[in-house]
Amino acid sequence: MECRTLDLVLISAKELKNVSLFGKMDVYAVVSISSPVQKLVAPVVKLVHDRGLNPTWFFPMKFTVDEAAAMRDDLMLVIKIKAIGMFTNWKLGEVKVPIKELMESVNSDGSYCLRRSSGKTTKGEVCFSYIFGEKFLVKPPQKQISRVWPGS
Repeated sequence: MECRTLDLVLISAKELKNVSLFGKMDVYAVVSISSPVQKLVAPVVKLVHDRGLNPTWFFPMKFTVDEAAAMRDDLMLVIKIKAIGMFTNWKLGEVKVPIKELMESVNSDGSYCLRRSSGKTTKGEVCFSYIFGEKFLVKPPQKQISRVWPGS
């Protein structure tokens, strides 16, 4: 199958909703591509409320994309922004972008509004840049056949 690398740089998030009662939030991002699931986690950024709720990462990530699956619109880039709480982690929002949309775009950066898991828009946006590498071939995994020999 033909694949490409997707080099993505998670740049920042802007104007996040403050879910902390104590004035500061520790925010991180989980970036994934479906089918097969590839998941990477950006490091935690400590935010102080009076300086704004705009974490900056400039965190590079690399994924392998099955080009045929992407062009069938079967692959989705998902960026989840979360805050570390004292007793639980808060989901601040997520962005879902079809890989096909990124492959067909003339731009190599994106700024997308955060949404809740329900699909409703919430406060904030995520910024990233990306570039697709050249095509390369990957052999699909071969199924192994188990044989039972007589007398074993």
